[in-house]
Amino acid sequence: MNIGKSLKIALIQNNMEQADLAEKLGIHQSNISRFANCKTITTETLARLAKGVNMKVSDFIKLGED
Repeated sequence: MNIGKSLKIALIQNNMEQADLAEKLGIHQSNISRFANCKTITTETLARLAKGVNMKVSDFIKLGED
């Protein structure tokens, strides 16, 4: 699972930037960037990111599979 890849593809599909997602989630854009570059992520954060791009968690994860 590559969160960065999932996030990049999901943002493109939703015509969003990291700043747009950050605003939607009520967090700072640097957090989105940090999530995109981390190797591990909590299930809660993963669920928030998926919800922020209007996807089910399973579909969001699939975007980042190699």
